[in-house]
Amino acid sequence: MTGRRLAYLVGLLLGLLALVGARAGLPTEPPAVSLLKIRVPGGNRKSPVEFSHQVHAARKVACTQCHHDYRGRRNVWRKGQPVQPCQACHSLRRTARTPDLKDAFHRQCKGCHLQLKQRGRPAGPITCRGCHGSA
Repeated sequence: MTGRRLAYLVGLLLGLLALVGARAGLPTEPPAVSLLKIRVPGGNRKSPVEFSHQVHAARKVACTQCHHDYRGRRNVWRKGQPVQPCQACHSLRRTARTPDLKDAFHRQCKGCHLQLKQRGRPAGPITCRGCHGSA
């Protein structure tokens, strides 16, 4: 085997290992701030929502409040496991067992903020403008 072929095979093998490692979803730290955006055909009517993992972590919100992988009625997702994009399960249309993407976001975010507010605890925004800015 020539040196050129060996280098090619080693490069190919390393590339495959990197791909398998990436697909295995090695644990990663979440971004400090992310934009939650629902892409809809024909454009978006609302601006994206800025979401801060840091604020939620500081307030001791469990990761499993938002991140989930339901098996039956049980959430089997645990911190450090790969996170699928919400759109992997929640589409733009509701199904019999899964809320659409907009309803899923509103239930999770707005629903939690409303519960906190009702308990007299510090809470995030609950109005359209509170989350979407000038939309």
